Amino acid sequence: MKALEISGISFSYNSPADKSSSGEMEYALRNFPMSLEEGKIHALLGPNGAGKTTLMRIITGVLRGYSGEVFIFGNKMPDNRALLSIGCAPQSISLYMMLTARENLRFFGAMANLSDEQIAKRSDDVLAQTGLTGHANKLVVTYSGGMQRRLNLAVALLHSPKLLLLDEPTVGVDPQSRNHIYETLRNLNASGMTILLSTHIMEEAAHICSSVTLADRGEMVFDGAMSAIDNLEKFFLEKTGRGLRDD
Repeated sequence: MKALEISGISFSYNSPADKSSSGEMEYALRNFPMSLEEGKIHALLGPNGAGKTTLMRIITGVLRGYSGEVFIFGNKMPDNRALLSIGCAPQSISLYMMLTARENLRFFGAMANLSDEQIAKRSDDVLAQTGLTGHANKLVVTYSGGMQRRLNLAVALLHSPKLLLLDEPTVGVDPQSRNHIYETLRNLNASGMTILLSTHIMEEAAHICSSVTLADRGEMVFDGAMSAIDNLEKFFLEKTGRGLRDD
């Protein structure tokens, strides 16, 4: 089964009145397709402005007003069954800093409509998975950057999603936390979870992903097996160019 199937997604942050000097709409995504097999770890790569985060927001139902279709395990978004099967750890740390890790998990578990018993059980599970059991009752504000990233991941895992979306999950973390996150993702994948990883770290993508979609300026420029690419960073630059992307 396809864990994720995207057909012809187009999206613009501008209104029809906001057109470029050429008179055309400026699109963050233009007729973008993507397909992800169940049980894979798949990389979504691209330079700044490629549309990766926009695509993640569409998949998770945060952004509406797009054309095209998104199916999660056969359910068309924004069907509740599709939404409930997704977990997402965004690039920005989405935690309450003046709460403890366990209090954060209790809050987000309630938001996911988990029972008190489910929250207690799953909190223990995800804290263990992310190596935070011994820090569960400490305020998140006292955590290192790596620990905050791991708790961000723990929140995404709390409701046992079938599809996990990760947007730059290791940015700014120490090597030990990065390695722990990698091992966590491999273990989750081995247990059957499908993972979509967006990252700027080419070594990271090549290390843990079996397939890759490469986006540039809102369009797909490559989709295939990671094993077909000898040097991912070189391939990336060949496909997207060497010019700086500051937008």
